[in-house]
Amino acid sequence: MLLASATTESVSSTVKTQVADSVSYLDKLINFFVDHGPSIIVAIIIFLVGMYIARFIRDVAMRMMTRANYDHTVISFVSQIIYYGILAIVLLTALNSAGFPTNSLLAAFGAFGLAIGLSLQNNLSNFASGLLILIFKPFKAGDFITVGTTSGTVRSIQFMNTTIMTKEMRTVFIPNSILTSQQVTNSTYYETRVVPFVFDIGYDNDHHQAIDVIRRVFQEDDRIVNRETVEIGISEFGDNSVRISAYPVVKNGDYMAVFYDTMSSVKDRFDEAGIDIPYPQRVVHLQRSGIDETAKPLGDMSQYMK
Repeated sequence: MLLASATTESVSSTVKTQVADSVSYLDKLINFFVDHGPSIIVAIIIFLVGMYIARFIRDVAMRMMTRANYDHTVISFVSQIIYYGILAIVLLTALNSAGFPTNSLLAAFGAFGLAIGLSLQNNLSNFASGLLILIFKPFKAGDFITVGTTSGTVRSIQFMNTTIMTKEMRTVFIPNSILTSQQVTNSTYYETRVVPFVFDIGYDNDHHQAIDVIRRVFQEDDRIVNRETVEIGISEFGDNSVRISAYPVVKNGDYMAVFYDTMSSVKDRFDEAGIDIPYPQRVVHLQRSGIDETAKPLGDMSQYMK
């Protein structure tokens, strides 16, 4: 009986302890909500309003990029970065308002970001350069650009590199950091483009006649925007020819067609007019020396070689 009574008292004590702990936890929870309830409510409101603002800014950015004719993949990626970036700021603000310490969290994120930045330094540089290209748009897909010794049509602008298709149908991937640190020539930035021509004629030909022939070729081509006022004239007196330069203006889409057609037409008109297109040559003048032609040859020199 004593053993049973002791067991009952032990169980009762354990139950009382658990009940007391539960009541204590409940009191602490109630006190926590009483003390921090308003801050938690404010934090929830901040988070909900922040989510709405993040979505609104994301939608506005998507509409602006869509009107600017950005690529669909770029629009989606950039809009997600904007949304989650704002959401992270809102979350940290809400936690700070609720009373949670965020200094250690910010320090941890900072150290993590620094480690990632150091390990992905070149990639981050290309990424940042890609964003600059997409924002300021020095060129876009379909433009003909020249970077260093590479010339071609831009096929796509990605976040790490830009794809260019050359005239030889070769695909060249250029890191975006190179495009923002070197000179880039965009030949199709405007709707029109100048086609520079240089025609060589012989010194014996009439350069006035040659200029008139070239001018008539331009005037007969409706694709040339300034066909009545083309800048044309002698640009250089070369070693073997007189060089005539001309600068007609055409639309971007007509550039190569006008170039090839003009070269062919000028060649035909020069042939009809008898105007020569000289090829590289060198004239050598021989001058007689003061040797006495009446002198007799020395004959066999072997006898003097002994």
